[in-house]
Amino acid sequence: MMTDMDDLIGTNFADQHLERSAQSKSNTRNSDADHRQQAVPSKGVDTMVSAATAKILDFDIHSFASIQQVSSNRQNSGRARAQALHRLGVVLQTTIELPEILHLFFLEAVRVLPLEGLGFVHAPNNLEITEGSLHGHTVHFRLQTRDDYLGEVSFYRQKERFSESELSLLEPLLATLVYPLRNGLRYQEVVRSSLTDALTGAGNRFSLDNVLHRETDLASRYNQPLSVLMLDLDYFKRINDSYGHAAGDYVLKAVAKTLRATSRGVDMTFRYGGEEFVVLLNKTHLEGATVIAERLRNTIANLSVIHDGKEIPVTISVGVAALQKQETTQQFMERADKALYRAKNSGRNRVAVAESKPEQMLGRAEAYDLSHSE
Repeated sequence: MMTDMDDLIGTNFADQHLERSAQSKSNTRNSDADHRQQAVPSKGVDTMVSAATAKILDFDIHSFASIQQVSSNRQNSGRARAQALHRLGVVLQTTIELPEILHLFFLEAVRVLPLEGLGFVHAPNNLEITEGSLHGHTVHFRLQTRDDYLGEVSFYRQKERFSESELSLLEPLLATLVYPLRNGLRYQEVVRSSLTDALTGAGNRFSLDNVLHRETDLASRYNQPLSVLMLDLDYFKRINDSYGHAAGDYVLKAVAKTLRATSRGVDMTFRYGGEEFVVLLNKTHLEGATVIAERLRNTIANLSVIHDGKEIPVTISVGVAALQKQETTQQFMERADKALYRAKNSGRNRVAVAESKPEQMLGRAEAYDLSHSE
């Protein structure tokens, strides 16, 4: 005879470490252990938990599949719950794209409980995905299997706090999400790896080609400025010859890290090939791009790169170009490349700006971005 769903839930969760904490403040993601209180509801009482509640669900992945079993003679409430879990499991198998998985999960969850919003955060992968309104009373779940940290899921609604019975209903819903969520995270990691340079962590050439075509199309369509910086490490062959190829790799990683740290959050950094990098500056005019280029050049020139106890001097030359009307992606990059070679031929460790026609520049000149000016 198959076990009742409620018994199965007890088997899967009671043997695991499940920490529930209550916080008095509404609409917060802070689950600091200093503020945790063990919430133990009285037997038979539908206790209302505080506005912000955090739970850690540590799933036993080996016995996890048993939560999908259903009883043939369960009561109406148990049968409805089993049907909801079965439907959710089927729906989540229709995609491997992480945003779509969470979107479908939210749509199915609101069929079972009154929810108004859902938030998902996976800090190691720098992911944050939201659905609906993230206001009001919240409950947070940290999902952890024996082998994987799967992130944190938060549910939101305005009118009522979440009750203990509702929390116990959310747990099997999240249990059904675990496998699709894990697969979605792994798929996204594979996709990210295919678009990332393995050595430096910057975007690779394939990624640059895709993003560049998309950004130039958007800039031209909406008459928005778009600029590009093409950078080249000065005398990089000399670094490899003098300090070794391991030191050269170390320098490339240090430069890529510095470019990302010094650029704005919306700027995109790519390894163009060898010792060349490209930084794409969204909604930035030529003047603003020149300011940012000079800032990057100065930061790299003052960078202390030490490998095997030896300090390695590093400088870069930079070519700057802004997209013009009716200009193709190839023409855009060629102008930046010519500016880069002009910077190198002028003595290196300097910035050169590509020739351009002011009347052909996209966007309004007075709107250029000087957010990185000194």
